[in-house]
Amino acid sequence: MRMSNNKDDIKFSKLMQFFLFCSAADKDLLKQCPKSEHQKYAGVGATVFFTGLLACASGGYALYTAFNTIWLSLILGVFWGLLVFNLDRFLVSTMKKSRGKLKELSQITPRLLLAVLLAIVISTPLELKIFEEEINESLYYAGARKLDQLDSLYEKRIAAKQGTIEVLRLNTQSKQDARDDYYQQYVCECDGTCGTGEKGRGTECERKEKKYLQSEKEYQESKEANDKEITAVNKEQLELKNQMVLEKQQLQASFADGLLVRLEALKTLPYGPQLAIILLLIAIEIAPILVKLLSPYGPYDHLLKTIEYKYEMDEITTINKRNQQLNNQLTLMASIEQSKIEQELKNNEGVMKLIGEAHLEIIKEQLKLWINQEKEKIREESQNPS
Repeated sequence: MRMSNNKDDIKFSKLMQFFLFCSAADKDLLKQCPKSEHQKYAGVGATVFFTGLLACASGGYALYTAFNTIWLSLILGVFWGLLVFNLDRFLVSTMKKSRGKLKELSQITPRLLLAVLLAIVISTPLELKIFEEEINESLYYAGARKLDQLDSLYEKRIAAKQGTIEVLRLNTQSKQDARDDYYQQYVCECDGTCGTGEKGRGTECERKEKKYLQSEKEYQESKEANDKEITAVNKEQLELKNQMVLEKQQLQASFADGLLVRLEALKTLPYGPQLAIILLLIAIEIAPILVKLLSPYGPYDHLLKTIEYKYEMDEITTINKRNQQLNNQLTLMASIEQSKIEQELKNNEGVMKLIGEAHLEIIKEQLKLWINQEKEKIREESQNPS
């Protein structure tokens, strides 16, 4: 940038012009100000630009997390960044510097609240990106817990089937043990080594043989029924295992990895680091406003205030002139109307006078006629006395 005494000779670099555009400053007014004013407003514009750039990146990442589409996320992220940039530029441009800080504070209070809200909105996508590994770990363990719950549910069902099998096997074993016991009693009775001690097929030997044969029959029937039922339960157990594998695959495939799930996972993380990021972004977002607030009242502000004051005075003067012209027109119209009314009154007075004179003439004529009529009556009465 080259400085000169003539403001028309002052040239801003392309980068300086861009940052001045971001700050919404009037370049023609800045050319009349010292170089320090150029740097101040270029700094404000740079802060506004980088805030919008940060919003673009964070919004694009949040939308990519939601839609998983690069081009759509890029387009909408740029739109979001331009929206924040334009809003910040508007906030900075509407702040008017004055010599009273309290007045400036009252101006920026609603803008400051809006900037804090924007910072909180922008911070969430950045938190998702910064804590991406922690969120992935949290999602992994959440999925593992769901799989463990599914395993536990099916293990209970499979264990119940296994318990049924064990009961059936114990039933078969008890029948087998009873049969073997009856067989031993039958053999030793017939050998004479137990029971009555009589060797050979006696009455007791035949009775115990019948018990053994009956227990053998019960054992075979029980074993056949139990084995059949065990086969059916084993089949059910295998179906449960296959169903467990299938449901685990379906559950793993249905694990959500979208924006809402990641936001829920973010809430489970310690709040301290998140608060630090939010405060940092709040500081970045309100930086343009703070720069404008903390900057001293400079020549640019004085020129801008002078121009605005002159414009306001010109507007007031124009309005006063219009009001005066309107008052003059109203006064002229009122005087014309007054003259018309007075003329009409004068005309009405002449008419009323003529009406009165005519009425008086009519009365005189009526009086003459009446007199003549009375005279005629008197003559008639004098000529014809009764």
